[in-house]
Amino acid sequence: MGATRHDIPLHECLDLLASTHIGRLCIIDHGYPLAFPVNFRVVRNAEALTVVIRVSPVSSLARYEGLSSIEVDDINADGLRAWSVMVRGRLRHVYGAVDFPDTEPFVSDRRHQWLGLKVDVISGRRFRAVSRGDAFSVDWQTVGN
Repeated sequence: MGATRHDIPLHECLDLLASTHIGRLCIIDHGYPLAFPVNFRVVRNAEALTVVIRVSPVSSLARYEGLSSIEVDDINADGLRAWSVMVRGRLRHVYGAVDFPDTEPFVSDRRHQWLGLKVDVISGRRFRAVSRGDAFSVDWQTVGN
């Protein structure tokens, strides 16, 4: 099976981020990379683009600050199409009164610690595959915008 990869322009990456509110937040915990499914929202202001997340203050995510990334994607194996957007930046705690949109976490109980991933780099890819048998494969390369 072959796949054709197309880089997604920044404005489309932002539209795709806004179209979904579930992704995988990646952090380093005890020297290992971990990915956590999270509900998120994107906040744009004059100074920065920030991905905001609400977590339990006793979770692994709440204890972490530092370099991080979030990935959102959609894979349609039947339609042989996929897209992926990766956001990289620095994750920080956000304290005090915040005017963020509700992230509507699936588990909302005790999720009152806000985290903000200040965006440094956004990259996105769209894939179209051609079926050759019963396999589906794409090349997920990372290139920054």
